[in-house]
Amino acid sequence: MKTSLTLLLLALTTALGLSQVSVAIKVDRRQYLAHEPVTAVVTITNRSGRELNFVSRAEGTIAHSWLDFSVRDASGRGLQKRHNKVFQKAVIPAGRSMSRRVNLSGMFNLTKVSNFAVTSHVRQPGIDEESYNSNSGHFTVGGGHKIYSQPFGVPNTRFPKREYNVVTFNDGKKTSIYAQVMDKNSGVSLSTFRMSDYLSFVKPRMALDRENQLHVLYLANPEVFVHATVNQDGAHLDTKYFKRASGRKPRFVAFSDGKVAVSGAIPFDPKAEAQQVQKARKSSERPQ
Repeated sequence: MKTSLTLLLLALTTALGLSQVSVAIKVDRRQYLAHEPVTAVVTITNRSGRELNFVSRAEGTIAHSWLDFSVRDASGRGLQKRHNKVFQKAVIPAGRSMSRRVNLSGMFNLTKVSNFAVTSHVRQPGIDEESYNSNSGHFTVGGGHKIYSQPFGVPNTRFPKREYNVVTFNDGKKTSIYAQVMDKNSGVSLSTFRMSDYLSFVKPRMALDRENQLHVLYLANPEVFVHATVNQDGAHLDTKYFKRASGRKPRFVAFSDGKVAVSGAIPFDPKAEAQQVQKARKSSERPQ
C-alpha cells in the first residue's frame, strides 16, 4: 500500500512538473536538398507562474546545455552529434513564450538521403534530472540533379580547392534551383542555398568571371529570367531580372575585362511593376 501511494505521488509530481513548461518544435520545411541547412523553430512556454531562468551548466570541462536536440533517421537510429552546442542563458517571464530558430545541420550530419525526426529537450532550472521533451518534427532530405559543375581554386585559404555546383531539386510540389560551393578535398559543403523557383523549358547558362564568381542565368517563371551571382565562398551577391527581347534568346556575354553580362534580354524590375499594378488598382477603385 505504501509503495502504491509513493508511486502515485511520484506520478502526480511528474505530471505537475511537465505542465509547467511546454516545448514545441516545428521544422521550417518538410523537404530539403542534401547539404542544405535544415532549420527549425523551438517554442518554449512558461506555465510555472513565475519567471524562469534557463542556464547551461558545466561539469569540469564538459558543458551541458539547457536546450538540446536529438535526431532519428528512418530506421529509428539516433544520429551522433557533430559537436555539443551550448545555448546562452534565456529568461522567460511567467505566462510568456520564447522562440529560437536553430540550424540542425550545424549539430548533426544531415547529408544522407532519408527521412528524419527531430525532438527538442529543455532542462528545467534547478532540476538536473528532469527535462521537458517536445513533439517530433519530421522532414526529408533528398538528392537533387546536378546540371553544372566547375572546379576552381582559392589559394592560401583553408579550402584552396573548391567546386561550384548548380543543382535542381523537386520537392514534390515544385522545382527549385540551388547553388553550391563544395570543398573538393573533404566533400563538405561550404554553402548550399536555394536561389528560386526554376522552369526547365529553357536550358540555364552558367559562366565564371575574372574573379571566379559564378553567374547563373535561368528561367524562373514563363516570362522572367534570373541572373544570380555567387562568390567563391558561396554567398549570394546579386540578383537581376530580365524579360525576353523580341526575337532573341537571353545569354551571357564575356567582356575583355573579365566581366559577365546578359545579352538578348530587357532589364526588368519586379518591385516597380508590382507598385504600378497596385497604383492602377487603387486608381480604378476610386469613385467615378
